This record gives sequence, C-alpha cells and structure tokens, in this order.
Amino acid sequence: MRSTDLAFSGFVLVVAIGYEAMALWMPQGSLKFPGPGYYPKLVGMFLIATSLGCLIQALLARRSVRPVKSAGDAVPRPMVGKTVALLGLLLGYGFLLTPLGFPIAICLFLLAAIRVFGYRRWTIIILLALGLTVVSYVTFVTWLKVPLPLGVVGDLLD
Repeated sequence: MRSTDLAFSGFVLVVAIGYEAMALWMPQGSLKFPGPGYYPKLVGMFLIATSLGCLIQALLARRSVRPVKSAGDAVPRPMVGKTVALLGLLLGYGFLLTPLGFPIAICLFLLAAIRVFGYRRWTIIILLALGLTVVSYVTFVTWLKVPLPLGVVGDLLD
C-alpha cells in the first residue's frame, strides 16, 4: 500500500477516537432502552476497529516485498465513475426519502449501489438489499425510535 493509505487510515483512527470520546459523554441507556449516546458509541467502536484494521494492513503492506513492475504493467485506474455514480445515488436517495419513505428509498439505494459496485447476480443483489433494509428498519425505526419518514409504508401501516 502507498503512504497515503497509511496516512488516511491513521487520520480516520484519530477522528474515530475523538468521535468515540464525544459519544461516551452522552447518556448511554441500556440495551433494552438505548439512550442518545448508545448508537454513536457503537459507530465509534466500529470506526476504531475498522481504521485499526486498515492501519495494520497498511503497515504490513509497507514491510512486504514489492514486486518489480515491468513497462507493460497496467496502472490501476481510479474509481471516478463509481464515485460519481455513488454521489448521484446518494442525491437520489435524499430526494426520494420523504416522498417514498425510508424503507423503500433505502432499498432502492442499496439495489443500485450494490449493482454499481460489482455484484452482477440479481438474486444476491435483491437478497442483500432486502436484508439490509429490514436490519436498518428494525435498528433505526423499531429499536432506536429514530423518527424517519415512512412515506408510502407509513400510509399502509396506519
């Protein structure tokens, strides 16, 4: 890995530690009745673990022997197209969130995002999107009581 990978993962680790410190100042509640700091604490722990893993990977990659490149080796291309597509999907999600509601908007976003980032089998894409939609709905709407717009789904539930 390049030194930019090392620097970025170190930066994310520092930000994650700061985030976790701020989350610990908030009321935590319990597993049954989570407080406003419960979810941020979980996110902070995940960020710390992920950034530590990336930092260790970057450190180990710097120590490994780098293969000698020949003149014909292709240089990896940046993922500009996928980045622009993800930005468009996020904007579309933001516009559709209120009229369609959280469950439908997040499911459509996940279907498109999973497809853009490489999966080609529709059965896998649909199962992943539906599974992640159910998990996010249960986590945010049911368990954490986040007041997300339900749109069409809210009309059906009333």
